[in-house]
Amino acid sequence: MTDPAPDLSGPFSFCSVAHLEAPAGFVASSMESLREGIEKVPDDCLFLHVTCVPVRHPHARDLPSNDIALWVGTALQAPETAERLAFAGSAAAQPMNELRGELLKVLDSVAPRDRKRESAEEAAFHFVRGRSVPIPLGFQAADPVELVDAWHSLDSAAVFYHLIEAPVFGDVATSLPAWLRAHGADSLAVQAEQAVAAGRPIARMRRDLGMRWRRSQIGRRLAEGAGVPEAERLRQARAAMARLAGRLRGGRSQSDGQGGGKP
Repeated sequence: MTDPAPDLSGPFSFCSVAHLEAPAGFVASSMESLREGIEKVPDDCLFLHVTCVPVRHPHARDLPSNDIALWVGTALQAPETAERLAFAGSAAAQPMNELRGELLKVLDSVAPRDRKRESAEEAAFHFVRGRSVPIPLGFQAADPVELVDAWHSLDSAAVFYHLIEAPVFGDVATSLPAWLRAHGADSLAVQAEQAVAAGRPIARMRRDLGMRWRRSQIGRRLAEGAGVPEAERLRQARAAMARLAGRLRGGRSQSDGQGGGKP
């Protein structure tokens, strides 16, 4: 008996996410043992080592796109294989069975002499599992319009959880694209999926998608505003300017707090 489809007609509740880590019980010291581990570890293990890297290391600019590629390039000194493993894991919304197959395909193509190459004992690769713990943020969007307005309030982990993690694991109830489609906002859902597929860093994806969504709402807002009394339009304009001023003040405060300037 299959589980009933979740009801997506209500408001969307936003969550951030934390990933609790624990040993998976597999250790690799060569490409052969790495392949065996990738073949056997559970999906959440590959998700942590590959897909979660942009969230776990949001400020890293020079790391390969996943832990496995990094280890192969450093511990096994195999940069070409590392690059191919990084490319294989570069699709953020890739289903785990496809990701596993792509990683195994790369390792199966390694020359036999290189498969025996081993790392130092202290540099072995320890597979780690990651259990996702949603953290409610305490606010909701009743419809896609409210979602666009609230988008700037989300942190990178929340964006990752609702746009990447939930769709990858088929969690329809917390998948933002699924909720948007249920509320008739197919174009916004497509734009979200396109942003994920582009593979940009999470923070940039959040910013670019928010700008794109707001632009898509301009025509609707103008049409709605045509029938609003002048006094109400003025009130909305003042409120918008106040929100903008608050964001600008917040940005200046963060910049001032970084220091580094002359007194």
